[in-house]
Amino acid sequence: MKRFIKRLLKFSVFLIIPFLALLVLYVKMDPFKVIKSYDSFYDANKNVWVALNKDFVSTTTFIKNSKHTNYNSFIFGNSRSVFYQIDDWKKYLEPGSKCFHFDAALESLWALNKKIVFIDKHGFNLDNVLIVLDHSIIAQDKPRSGHLLITSPPLVNNSNLLEFHKTFFFAFLSPDFFYAYMDFKQSGELKPYMKKSGLLTDLPQQYDITTNEIRLEHFENLIKEERYYTPELLSLFYDRDSLTQSHSPQNILAAQKKLFENIQSIFQKHNSKVKVIISPLYDQMKLNESDLIYLKDTFGEDNVFDFSGINEFTNDYRNYYEISHYRPHVARKILEIVYE
Repeated sequence: MKRFIKRLLKFSVFLIIPFLALLVLYVKMDPFKVIKSYDSFYDANKNVWVALNKDFVSTTTFIKNSKHTNYNSFIFGNSRSVFYQIDDWKKYLEPGSKCFHFDAALESLWALNKKIVFIDKHGFNLDNVLIVLDHSIIAQDKPRSGHLLITSPPLVNNSNLLEFHKTFFFAFLSPDFFYAYMDFKQSGELKPYMKKSGLLTDLPQQYDITTNEIRLEHFENLIKEERYYTPELLSLFYDRDSLTQSHSPQNILAAQKKLFENIQSIFQKHNSKVKVIISPLYDQMKLNESDLIYLKDTFGEDNVFDFSGINEFTNDYRNYYEISHYRPHVARKILEIVYE
């Protein structure tokens, strides 16, 4: 028995030492920028980016900036909301409005509610609010998992802190990321196979740390030069049904209603000027009519604008970067319609 225990201990040591070495390497490198403090999560001088958790980026940036900026106007939504640019939105707001883009990749209604609760709890006003919704946000009434989607700990009183860091550490250890990241660190070259995973990218982007706004001017420049819509990209734009199709069944059920009611109660507390936009998506699927009626009943008939389905925006593929994200000129026109 003693011999067995000794062998087990020796075997355990052989496992623990590599694990600790990897842990030290992970902490030192901090590839996902969730351990150390950074002046900005995005460095314009770097040509290659590791995909970051935008929920964490937005929350951490807000906390840091709020020490010296008294924000009172917020844009919420998933990555589609990114293209509602602050400079365009501010034209319709009171002079001196302090705006912040509080978006997250593949945002959920559950996490969106947490952000609004967090802002209210920390004493900031919500004078102006723009919520960019779609079917996928409404359907998600629970927290998301995965290192790019897990909720930032401050939004949940750090109750998920251990799970949060465990998720990122194991994401670092995943063969696809670990091999590609270490290869890049050694070679300094972003190879085609590294980009396929979506975890490493060389996509040029501009970032405003004050508003937490990302811009993809590189895409717009390519479009102007007629070099963006390549045959390969155009092949992604599939044909749609000429008849209007709706999301079914209804998505706003008891869990979603509880979240929406909590959100609206905070808006009422702040006398917020709220606009809710249903995104015009390339799939041309119409938001379920019952869901739309509920949103209008909750936020007000004049505050909810449905651009889903077949319309001038969704008919033209040139309004999209790909089948998921519409371009800033579309968002600009929608703001004009909404605030007329």
